[in-house]
Amino acid sequence: MRFFEYFSTPQLEQIHEATLTVMETAGLTFSYEPARDLFARAGCKIEGQTVFFPGKLVEEQIKKAPSQFTLYARNPEKNVIIGGDHIAFMPCYGAPFVFDMDRGRRKGTLEDFNNFAKLAYESPYMDITGGMMTEPNDIPIAHRNAERIYSSMVLSDKPFMGAGTGAADARQTIEMASLVFGSRKEMEQKPPFISILCSLTPLGYDDNMCGGIMEYARAGMPQLISSLAIAGATSPVTMEGTLVVQNAEILAGITLSQLVREGTPVVFAGSSSSTAMRYGTLSIGAPEMAINTAATAQMGRFYNLPVRGGGALTDSKTVDSQAAYESMMSMMMATMSGINFVLHSAGILEGYITASYEKFIIDNEICGMCKRILRGEDITAEKLAVDAIRQVGPGGEYLTHMHTFEHFKQALYTPLMEERDNFTSWKSKGSLTMEQRANARYKKILENYEEPGMDKDIRKDLDAYINSVRNT
Repeated sequence: MRFFEYFSTPQLEQIHEATLTVMETAGLTFSYEPARDLFARAGCKIEGQTVFFPGKLVEEQIKKAPSQFTLYARNPEKNVIIGGDHIAFMPCYGAPFVFDMDRGRRKGTLEDFNNFAKLAYESPYMDITGGMMTEPNDIPIAHRNAERIYSSMVLSDKPFMGAGTGAADARQTIEMASLVFGSRKEMEQKPPFISILCSLTPLGYDDNMCGGIMEYARAGMPQLISSLAIAGATSPVTMEGTLVVQNAEILAGITLSQLVREGTPVVFAGSSSSTAMRYGTLSIGAPEMAINTAATAQMGRFYNLPVRGGGALTDSKTVDSQAAYESMMSMMMATMSGINFVLHSAGILEGYITASYEKFIIDNEICGMCKRILRGEDITAEKLAVDAIRQVGPGGEYLTHMHTFEHFKQALYTPLMEERDNFTSWKSKGSLTMEQRANARYKKILENYEEPGMDKDIRKDLDAYINSVRNT
């Protein structure tokens, strides 16, 4: 499939050169001393906490990262390739609040987190179980990472998201994963999870993110090196200038990961958007977010790296038409631009603040449509159907033709949630809106959920670990 390209190759080269100029002359701040020491040994100039990057060093280091890698699931049939022409969807991430039609907006709990893990497991379109799908506000902060990792491995047999909250949580994630997936050496060869580490825009990294990058890199664990620059607030108001800031932050993080361990799998992860100037807030439902997604995809390919962008993103506070059209815009741009990893593919409301049960279900439908479009078509004699067209002839019908019976399941996307029947039938079923149908569906999925099996000895060790955390 040919991907949409927003910028020309010469324009990408201009962005790259501008990025290197910024990295060499403005530099980036790194509060984490071990990171600065590593950069200094690699030839970077250091002034206080500011690191100035030689362009040659950056270009050398990003070439060391693989262009494609695989995440290995408990169920090998659910392994996920990251890179190339592949796309991977994973659900909402980092939302402190949750929303459902019955109880409205409220703080997330561990039960909510577990419910979203179950929904992600049951979804035919979610490739990866989320990390911090919602914040479990009802348990101590010191327990939250362990509980999230435990649930992600027990309630689903897909690859999962590790901690993106610092070195200590990274070590704990690696330790817990090794109980299920084998030694650190085995996980280096077959990594079961990926984590997101974010810059501190503009042009910086804090201790937690640097510590996380370095800890995961030492273990050879994949990571999304991510930037969220906000045009007009934390980066220039022009999208081109924002791309330069985003690019500099991502390349600096990738350089750090490769200096720690050459060949560490990374994803070039851009999620920058614009400021809603009327309110001074981040807008993720803006067309500028879609533009950034397309540009990020191109920059990732420019560096021959897997790339993250887009998502079912919206600024809407509820599950409404604004949520639908903004989410579809962003998801379609990610799909058509060649994004490999789509975080926030399902459930996000309110600019990353809220995770919605109903929107999770609706966004799954969008994911299914996007995967159908991305599948593409291969032109064959059978698909061109000249014989069938000749047999039916002018004025005929294809509904009962054998060619239709032989191909319709593969040729046509069958939605899980859409209402495509006639008005009378829809009315007889209660005249339900999409939101109402989604509300009923998520409840039914949770009611019928069955936990995927796990080796009893492994489960015993994992249970012992989480119980030790709970008792501290």
